[in-house]
Amino acid sequence: MKALISADMKQINRKLVFDIVRKRKEVTRVELSEITGMSSPSILTIVNEFLQTGILVEQGKMSTTMGRHPMSLTFNPDVMFSIGIEFEGNNLSAGLVNLDGEIRFQTVSRIPSNLGDYFFDAVEKSIDKIEALLTKEGKSYYGIGMGIPGAVNNKTNVIYFAPYIGVNEPLDISPQIKRLEERFGKPIFVENDVNASAIGEFYVRQTGETYKDLLYISVGSGIGAGIILNKELRHGRNCLCGEVGYSLPDANEKVSRERTGWLEHKISHTTLCEMFPDYKNSYLVNEEMRIYISDTLCPYIANLTNALDLDLVVLGGELFINGGSKLLEVMHDTLNQLTLSDLQVKACITDYPGIVGTAMIASDNLFKTIL
Repeated sequence: MKALISADMKQINRKLVFDIVRKRKEVTRVELSEITGMSSPSILTIVNEFLQTGILVEQGKMSTTMGRHPMSLTFNPDVMFSIGIEFEGNNLSAGLVNLDGEIRFQTVSRIPSNLGDYFFDAVEKSIDKIEALLTKEGKSYYGIGMGIPGAVNNKTNVIYFAPYIGVNEPLDISPQIKRLEERFGKPIFVENDVNASAIGEFYVRQTGETYKDLLYISVGSGIGAGIILNKELRHGRNCLCGEVGYSLPDANEKVSRERTGWLEHKISHTTLCEMFPDYKNSYLVNEEMRIYISDTLCPYIANLTNALDLDLVVLGGELFINGGSKLLEVMHDTLNQLTLSDLQVKACITDYPGIVGTAMIASDNLFKTIL
């Protein structure tokens, strides 16, 4: 038991130092010790490990007004790359992501909205393109993360259901994942697409904000949520955490894994295009549509934030990109009338949080310090 506690503390300390150097970009060993309260030998051990892996680079002596000039340590985000893949119905996006959550290269493909052979062939071709670029630059990557729009067991690679991509009963994609791992010689980690987006958005925000919790709401073809509590992504025992599309207005509605939920139907892309011709023709979100979206979504978002005591909601996905600042403002005003806390409602600060999130999942599974 003592060995386990010691290992856990070492992991926590490594994570603490990693977060500091990623945020500050340049720091000294003495500053790390002062900021963390850790002993000099403990800091030295972690710093030496980070120097060996290339996460930190010694850049020379920092200028000071008196005394010795300590060596500065600079964070090197490009020492580790992973590939993030996001499947959004008909779009397959893949990107090469560094330790700062920056996408260095990206490719997008249009594919059928199902998990057939065409999907895995498209994944393979996307990875081939990124590998070709890396080979040209003499670089490599560590792993691959993949976001799937459905209830995903990230331990077994079983998709319990995903109506938007034609999965109405449990589907084990382990054979396809194993084939890709053997093809590229890299580990692959599968996650729900909105969960991955929540991780991506939370990771990028960590350098500038102090929130420990985050509710990420994505509305595109359908709706999903990613919930981060105390810096940990919540999955739930049945991997159903965040399935807000199945929210109900009353007991007269029923849920089924074979079809989309009530709320998802009310706010889906197809429904919005049927109700608002301007949105169908030019993706224009007018005032009437903003009111409908706010009135439809805000009560359910408010229920979550009140129940979980959250104070940060991030709105992402195609709908909120198209709606822009005006839709964000309406959502913010409505939610703050429905919630007990001073709720912050913000737009994404990364254009492709799903790619960033899936890549960070892969990197963290290998380095065990990032998330």
